[in-house]
Amino acid sequence: MPLSACKEQKPAQKVAPKANFVMAHPQDVELLVELTGRITPMRVSEVRPQVNGYLYNRLFEEGTDVTKDQQLYQVDPRPYQAALDNAQGKLNSDLATFKAQTLKLKRYGPLKNMDAVSRQDYDDTLAAQEATKATIDSDRANVRQAQLNLEYTGINATISGRISRSIQTQGALMATNQTDPVAIITQLDPIFVDIIEPTAEQLRLRSRMAGGKLQTLRGAAHVPIDLILEDDTRYPLQANLLFTEVVTNQETGSVIQRAIVRNPEKMLLSGMYVRAVMHEGMETAFMVPQEAVMRGLDEKPYLYVIDKDNVVKRRDIEVQRMQETYWVTTKGVEAGDRILVSNPTSYRPGQKVAPEEGRTPVATVPN
Repeated sequence: MPLSACKEQKPAQKVAPKANFVMAHPQDVELLVELTGRITPMRVSEVRPQVNGYLYNRLFEEGTDVTKDQQLYQVDPRPYQAALDNAQGKLNSDLATFKAQTLKLKRYGPLKNMDAVSRQDYDDTLAAQEATKATIDSDRANVRQAQLNLEYTGINATISGRISRSIQTQGALMATNQTDPVAIITQLDPIFVDIIEPTAEQLRLRSRMAGGKLQTLRGAAHVPIDLILEDDTRYPLQANLLFTEVVTNQETGSVIQRAIVRNPEKMLLSGMYVRAVMHEGMETAFMVPQEAVMRGLDEKPYLYVIDKDNVVKRRDIEVQRMQETYWVTTKGVEAGDRILVSNPTSYRPGQKVAPEEGRTPVATVPN
């Protein structure tokens, strides 16, 4: 029988697939917190009449800027001019009476000493003069009130700002007790931004501050805030944080932070909603490439790391936000971790790989 020329062959060893990774390094990254804000005017003035009468004239263009003390309306002044003339006439009459009584008392003085005038006549004239003096004081007050009412027929702006449409038209009857204002003036520059922050977010920030992971800007002289408008465009000017309220809204579990911003072009209008991106400070974090982060069925983020034995391991993480093409990661990643970045879904935990180092993430500060 011929000898077999074949020997028993050993099974070929399986080659570990290559796996591209980046090395994790802690970095100081700017902490940006995005919250909801609402534009609130610094001042609002409801224009109301202070006297009754028919609207004589409107002296402004609706929807334009007006200045403090600018006359806006004219109420029919004729009844109030007549009232002033009447009050002034009454004052003049009583002044003449007082003058006559004063002269009479001067004449009565020597005559009283000679018993040419009775004591009763002298005392009556003196009492009448005192009464006239009191009447003159009342007359002067009535003249001042009549002058004030006449001035009130001109309705002036109490603040500078943008005026609304006119609620009342020419010829309408104005009343001091009417419910609605005749117009509204809103100061738009500068303007407030009321930012709603959940108390849970504040607690997270304080916890990270206490742990030394965050160097916050809160309490500093200038805390910059970027505003994102409803069309996703960035407002060209930065707001500055003024204060944080110390009372929590029990219904929403949030507090109001008030910021102020210049609004020279009047782009920001009262009641407008914005997204407020607050520059909170610097935090220690890891910049993980976007393609390295995956999400499970529970939508929680995770990634794969390559251990010292070149075996793939799953690591659950916490991400704060996207910054350019990186996830800012504050939990689940340690210094020196080799993070798998090359198509991580094609690997599985426990798999042996041949690691190859790729790019190193770099923290950048957004414009």
